[in-house]
Amino acid sequence: MIIQCTKALLDKIGIKESELAPAEGYEQFPNSFMAWHANFVSVKRGKAIILMNNETRYPVVIYKPGKKDFSNIKDLIREAITEALRMESIRKEVIESYMAMGDISFSKTANRSMVAKMNNCVREIEFMEEFIDKETKVQKYISIVTGRFIQQTGKNESFYPVEKMLNCLGKVYGLDKSTAKEEVLDVECYQLKIQINLDGHDIWRRVTVPSAYSFSHLHNIIQTVFDWQNYHLHEFTVKRVENKPIQIVMDDDPETLEYLNHEDSDIRQERFVALEEIFPKSLEVMYEYDFGDSWEHTITLEKVEKSNVFQATFLEGKGERPPEDVGGSWGFEEYLRVMKNENDPSYNEINVWAESQKERKLSSEKINQRLKHVIKGNGYSTYVF
Repeated sequence: MIIQCTKALLDKIGIKESELAPAEGYEQFPNSFMAWHANFVSVKRGKAIILMNNETRYPVVIYKPGKKDFSNIKDLIREAITEALRMESIRKEVIESYMAMGDISFSKTANRSMVAKMNNCVREIEFMEEFIDKETKVQKYISIVTGRFIQQTGKNESFYPVEKMLNCLGKVYGLDKSTAKEEVLDVECYQLKIQINLDGHDIWRRVTVPSAYSFSHLHNIIQTVFDWQNYHLHEFTVKRVENKPIQIVMDDDPETLEYLNHEDSDIRQERFVALEEIFPKSLEVMYEYDFGDSWEHTITLEKVEKSNVFQATFLEGKGERPPEDVGGSWGFEEYLRVMKNENDPSYNEINVWAESQKERKLSSEKINQRLKHVIKGNGYSTYVF
């Protein structure tokens, strides 16, 4: 494997020019797949090493490497690439096979075309820098997001880096071309039942979710399967017997973080907590949406299963969720009472109001089509594809 570095990165690593490998010969597959261009840039008020695979343009980020890291840079690069591929649920043996294809060497950048592609990769990282965890050196989620940015070729063709990465790994591992994309994946999925806690009502949804998804992804999944409109604040709570509870909070609202009690709870940001860090040690998690109406959801892990699709899937559900801003459980009961009686003086007014507030009747196919977009990091959208 060769890392083709900018001068800024070579200066930090401290490699002499006489020790550099030739930069040529990595333009075509399979050599291009074993080559990464790398730069040392400022991102999110810190320095970062950004790696981009020559063939697939898949990105990997190392944030705030220290002096000791540069003296052990090969191991750090291996760790970062391995972790990025693991978070994509790529099979362990496939990752090991790829990483075992020769020692890491360094060279200068190859040509202006590759430098331009790398610069574009850096811009994409900067654009989605909110997915960089300041507390972590090897980044987990920025690759998942930017690896799904569409890329253009000189032939007016386009591709997604993650899909090309899966196909190339399949080729290197000797898998059948038609099924390589699925065969390189070994996705651990959690089957979750999500129930709204309302006395006298049985309202729930059942989904499968890859264990590598974050709690930010899970929030968007819950919003999607219940067709909530994401108007309000939310948080997850994990109760523990011997330790204080974990509060997993939304991290795109500064006020949410400012007023939290760090003494009573272990506070974590949902964008950087993977489901696998909580499940299956905790079989149950609470999710509260809308701190005014206070819609509490109990999330129960029912089973763990394997899949070759890195995607959340809606399985089934029961009951229509309360309308947004209906006024909590009391308001919901009042809403149901009025809607049962067309002669009620408030019926027409409430019926018109509810059209924009209640859950839409969407097919399983429509819900799953919406769930495909959860992983892309674009946030929640009420748009029905």
